[in-house]
Amino acid sequence: MMDAFSSTITQGLRHGVPLRAFVTDYVGMRFEPAGLTNDPEVKQASSVMDYVGRRLALDYLPYDLRVELNVLTTEERATKEAIDGVNDAVWTDLVGLSMSAPLVARPRRS
Repeated sequence: MMDAFSSTITQGLRHGVPLRAFVTDYVGMRFEPAGLTNDPEVKQASSVMDYVGRRLALDYLPYDLRVELNVLTTEERATKEAIDGVNDAVWTDLVGLSMSAPLVARPRRS
């Protein structure tokens, strides 16, 4: 399956589809398996396609496009946090956080 997938990407690039189009579609795609990775630059992925999109962006897209897609290296992320004055506590997995948040029901009116 991955061989067919890589062949499709290759054919798309040969026929003029910009890599950014593929990356935009893949980054943020959610399905299982998802979670932590062994890649120091992509510590967590929401799916295999999310990981592939992030890795392609880091390897082949220029910095300004990666900033728009929020795909940065560990070093770039640390520099951005230092410049923005934001520490690691703010840069949490918001998707995971939202999924683990309890549902809040509206109070009943008597």
